[in-house]
Amino acid sequence: MRVSVAALLVVVVVLHVADATVLRPQKLLFPAIFSFGDSYADTGNYIIEVDPRPFNFSPYGDTLGRPTGRASDGLLPVDFVANAVGLPLVPPYLDRSQDFSKGANFAVIGARALDQAFFLEQNVTSPAAPMNSSLSVQLRWFEELKPSLCNATKLDCDDYLGKSLFFVGEFGGNDYLAFLSAKSVEQTTQTFVPVVINAIAAAAERLIQHGARRIVLPGNIPMGCLPAILTLYPSPNASDYDSYGCLDKFNALARYHNELLRRSARELRAKYPRAAIAFADYYQPVLAFLTAPALFGFDRSTTLVACCGGGGEYNFNATAFCGFPPATACEDPSRSVSWDGIHLTQPAFRKIARSWLHGPSSVPPILTLALEL
Repeated sequence: MRVSVAALLVVVVVLHVADATVLRPQKLLFPAIFSFGDSYADTGNYIIEVDPRPFNFSPYGDTLGRPTGRASDGLLPVDFVANAVGLPLVPPYLDRSQDFSKGANFAVIGARALDQAFFLEQNVTSPAAPMNSSLSVQLRWFEELKPSLCNATKLDCDDYLGKSLFFVGEFGGNDYLAFLSAKSVEQTTQTFVPVVINAIAAAAERLIQHGARRIVLPGNIPMGCLPAILTLYPSPNASDYDSYGCLDKFNALARYHNELLRRSARELRAKYPRAAIAFADYYQPVLAFLTAPALFGFDRSTTLVACCGGGGEYNFNATAFCGFPPATACEDPSRSVSWDGIHLTQPAFRKIARSWLHGPSSVPPILTLALEL
């Protein structure tokens, strides 16, 4: 379902108010954060297990002063949430030198909700995932780590995990990109979105069975507004583009994903009344940035243009991806929504995180999860 212009303007105003909120660390809201996901959440696993290029090289991380393995110029939503609730940045699980008592990040750039076997069954063989890092694998990593976190009584473990914050996602983007290499958008939407959603919901249930009680399910961004999608799937028909210049059929896929994920969150809340489960929206905040870019500090002329890229209408070139010559980065990433054509800039991620913490883009807002139950 599309949102009316009036409703979107309300989101713009409320999101702007949330963005203006000063985030001061609040102690003891959650004892730890455990994060599962893909490149929108990975804080360093990919560069340890797969390849340090390009995410551990400049211009990635330039806003922070150094690359950190994150697929952005700076921090990600999970980082801003950790800061806001008084926790350290969530360390990557594959860095075994870290202290995981206050949380662990299992997300990996390129990770999918579904296992590779499912893609092979559907005769989808390309592009292959960079490593065995699907959602089920990440859950297994958590289960391997759990005994070291909960070495006291079961009651103590239930209290610790029950008060911790769990992010399950974002997932789905990499699954859909794989399907789109072999299927149409329509086939992907109708056939595979429910399968992805079922995998995410099953993961949330599995965590609940381990004692998780505060879970956030982030949705998908408007895929049709990504410079990468606009470059790789151009259409000669103007009617295929919406008023923002985004490809509507790809946005429809993301809207359907989000609709089903919201429904799953409601069903999980009904099934597990002792669990507080939130749906966190990427979609409406990004549309708000496109609707009133100046209000959020973005340049209207570049809302659909990657800050870092290898040229072209949207500054995205798959053969000259950000971090590889001859790609270059824009002078001021804070004026851009898109960082490298696939991921967002630190300012965009910060604004989204604030709208998750306080609302309106998380239902319920993340800060209220600490008070529920």
